[in-house]
Amino acid sequence: MLPLLPKASINYTYVIYVIGVITILYASFSTLRTIDIKELIAYSSVSHAAVYLIGAFSNTIQGIEGSIVLGLAHGFVSSGLFICAGGILYDRSSTRLITYYRGMAQVMPIFSVLFFILALGNSGTPLTLNFLGEFMSLYGVFERMPILGVLASTSIVFSAAYTIFMYNRIVFGGSYSLYFVENIGDVTRREFIMLLVFVILTVLFGIYPAPILDGLHYSVSSLIYNVN
Repeated sequence: MLPLLPKASINYTYVIYVIGVITILYASFSTLRTIDIKELIAYSSVSHAAVYLIGAFSNTIQGIEGSIVLGLAHGFVSSGLFICAGGILYDRSSTRLITYYRGMAQVMPIFSVLFFILALGNSGTPLTLNFLGEFMSLYGVFERMPILGVLASTSIVFSAAYTIFMYNRIVFGGSYSLYFVENIGDVTRREFIMLLVFVILTVLFGIYPAPILDGLHYSVSSLIYNVN
């Protein structure tokens, strides 16, 4: 849209920003109250999608690059979280209710560690690619419209709240539920390799993002100057 409708993209940025802020707040509150693990991850995806949407419309190099980086990072982390929720927990228990998963650290320690790193990435912790994408996107938003940028920054607090709350209820929270009568095993080799790939990509590019940013800089700069 930016090269096709440059003037409209700039003149109606405030409409996109208002919709984006409402989406962040609504999705975050919905995420805080849900008891379904896959629903929680899906709502958090909606909240993060709103962040990189408004970053793309910031008309700044940092904002557009941040939105692309956050989209890539979210692809790593969200895919890993859905594997944890659907491919591992649901496959072993046939339930998606968080209540039944308490105490998973006692029976699935390796899974708990990998899940923890992905949860940190989802909440935008430093040294993850998500932190870099969120910071650059929100920086671009704040440069364009400071008040809406401050409201959009609440996504950082909310994402930390619902992600760590989810992790704490699943991995800790007392003895594991009687629902797991059979002794369930930890991650298999195939599951471990899949999750490890997402974890390594998230942390590696979070520490050293130059290969991504160097590839984006010329294209984004050309887009900005052509539009302006």
